[in-house]
Amino acid sequence: MQGIYIVGIQNESIKNLKTLIWNQYAENIFNSTLLQMDYKYNLNPNSKLLFGFQTIYQNALNFGGNKNPRKTYFEKNGNSQTFGGRLGWQNKKIEITLNYNRITAKGRYLMPREWGRDPFYTFMARERNEGFGDVHAVMTKIQYTNPKKIFKSHLAVGYFDLPDVKNISLNKYELPSYVQTNADVRYQFQGMLKGFDAQLLYVHKFNAGETYANKNYIINKTNMSNISFILNFNF
Repeated sequence: MQGIYIVGIQNESIKNLKTLIWNQYAENIFNSTLLQMDYKYNLNPNSKLLFGFQTIYQNALNFGGNKNPRKTYFEKNGNSQTFGGRLGWQNKKIEITLNYNRITAKGRYLMPREWGRDPFYTFMARERNEGFGDVHAVMTKIQYTNPKKIFKSHLAVGYFDLPDVKNISLNKYELPSYVQTNADVRYQFQGMLKGFDAQLLYVHKFNAGETYANKNYIINKTNMSNISFILNFNF
């Protein structure tokens, strides 16, 4: 691979509607195209309904990274398709959303995890659906932001229905289906510490799939908790 090329278009010419079109071309590996539309409907001066739709299509380029099928990143002639939606309500303090995402059984959605988070509506911190196909994901989240926007918190719960752990062609990381809960609290400092923000994140994953009594499908994958304290400086 000699380069990665990304082009994006964002349009907000229609009131309350934001449209995104992005294309990512990883030379000789894969091409990924995203279309997303988000619409806000004003119920009154203080609250809005939220609607969203998103789809992603990926296809392999040449040999997908390597002529050897065992070493290639994206299977030759392979492709994947995802689509998702969002429904929500928002006012100046609270936002509540119900989110859904489907990765079809055509193939695995692939994106190097070092390149960032998944773009799905159902994304949750410490969770990835990269490397999977034939996925149904549902996530609901409630978020609170205080009027001065210095304090923010959210609670989210998601269910991720994944292929069988032994289905390697659609389950790259042998991860069973799971339920995940996130509790996130953030504070933005003011005065002399302006620019710093602190985040406390608690995550728990409950196993919800068949593991064939094999602990390798559970350890560090499900039935686990993660607590993170993060201090950021924004400039």
